[in-house]
Amino acid sequence: MGKTYRINNIFYSLQGEGRHTGRAAVFIRFSGCNLRCPFCDTDFDSFRLMTADEIIDAIVPWLHCGFVVLTGGEPSLHS
Repeated sequence: MGKTYRINNIFYSLQGEGRHTGRAAVFIRFSGCNLRCPFCDTDFDSFRLMTADEIIDAIVPWLHCGFVVLTGGEPSLHS
């Protein structure tokens, strides 16, 4: 088994921030963060360990939108 990532959830929605606001997107929300920002809405205690292949398999149904957002967690903890 390859490297695994802590994934909080994967979902299809509209981007709500920045230049791409309103654009359909697949969101891959990572879990795990050492910052604990007061405004954060991610439950970092629940996650599923997934390989890159499992993540790709999970987003295939929504790839027609052509936009994937990696979000949640502290990015430097996932490298």
